[in-house]
Amino acid sequence: MKKGAIIIHGLTGTPATMAVITEALAKKGFTVITPLLAGHGTSPEDLSKKKWQNWYDSVLKSYEKLVASGIDEIFCAGISLGGLLSLKLCIDRPEKIKAVACIGTPLKLSPIFEDFLLPISHIPPIRQLIRMSKKSWEESVADRVGREIYKTASYPKIPVASVWEVQALSKEVQKGLANFKMPLLIIHSRLDSVAPPSNVDLLTKKIAPAKPEVLWLERSEHVATLDLDKDLVAKKISTFFSSL
Repeated sequence: MKKGAIIIHGLTGTPATMAVITEALAKKGFTVITPLLAGHGTSPEDLSKKKWQNWYDSVLKSYEKLVASGIDEIFCAGISLGGLLSLKLCIDRPEKIKAVACIGTPLKLSPIFEDFLLPISHIPPIRQLIRMSKKSWEESVADRVGREIYKTASYPKIPVASVWEVQALSKEVQKGLANFKMPLLIIHSRLDSVAPPSNVDLLTKKIAPAKPEVLWLERSEHVATLDLDKDLVAKKISTFFSSL
């Protein structure tokens, strides 16, 4: 039985932010693909022009490549935006996807973004003035070494339009979660200020009566794949996928 995995990075990131998971799965014999999502690896301005459907197309191409290569079972894991895209792929392609792992998945963003900053950013005068948001490196990665890697493997600012697209994708994903039946591993940090921990309960309720496995992280910020719990994250995902 040939096993493959699609590992999906987050908004403004690159596959380099997912290396710890990629390496762990490769050692277990998985054929691993780590797509570079549309608008990433170029410039924040380029990213601001992309829709969530463009990011999803990047994932679908990886899926189709694995299917064409004769892979029997496909697993999917993603962080943040990558978590949403992983869920979307599982909803749309349940016949081939065996299981999914989601890290820091933002069904809802922090209240200050969700309820205040993003709504006012749609107002035309403000929309023209505020196109980019400066990234807080400290709120992304607690570990100093991991933070330096993240600075080289992602954009220093986030297009506001891209955050709107994350919201739109989240709404699209939530429409299909009621029929979600496959094995799911949820990994989330209790310190996550980008995707609040309440997302775990929200996601669990959305997929009821399915019973996901949950791993809580105690030391990491949002980008856990580069943070103090990165080895735990990689081990948990590789063990979870290998057991199925």
